[in-house]
Amino acid sequence: MSVPYWLEASLEVSRYPLPPSPGGRTGRAGTVTAAAVRPFSAEELDSAWGEWSGYSPVLADVLLVLARTGLRWSEARALTVGDANPERITVARSAREGGPIRCYPTRRVRGVPVETRVRPIVQRLLAGRDADEPLFATSLGEPLRRAPVLRRLNWPETGRGRRLQDLRHTAASLWLADGAAPAEVRAWLG
Repeated sequence: MSVPYWLEASLEVSRYPLPPSPGGRTGRAGTVTAAAVRPFSAEELDSAWGEWSGYSPVLADVLLVLARTGLRWSEARALTVGDANPERITVARSAREGGPIRCYPTRRVRGVPVETRVRPIVQRLLAGRDADEPLFATSLGEPLRRAPVLRRLNWPETGRGRRLQDLRHTAASLWLADGAAPAEVRAWLG
């Protein structure tokens, strides 16, 4: 059993209660509970994208792609141009900030559809670039870092009380609202 799995399992059964964190959410015996899921509606997402575009059109497009594809931040950081085409993104690895790129086992590799709304953005990201370049990158070609992106987009104001993770939940909600089967959505989210 891996250490992260063991720790997660231990916390779930409250063998090792954590002290309450200031302003944090805690459950019985001080254990940490999941944060509330707050996906954007389609209208809220379009409005937020407009606000983000006022700060940085490029980063606003990146967040819109995340919200419409359900990619995790670590997966988006690991994507290369060769992993994507205008209709589908293949998710085969992740890259946590400060850590190495982790390749997924074959059974975890998945394809994510690119919705019509973000296809032009993905096409712009792919245009004239080498297959091994990061798909989402800084102007210097480096993978994006979470804190500077959120700071640049003034996330405390424009994020409307949501977490970056809620963009992933937004994708699931929008797919389900558009009539996708729950099993299909689950496969896309991985």
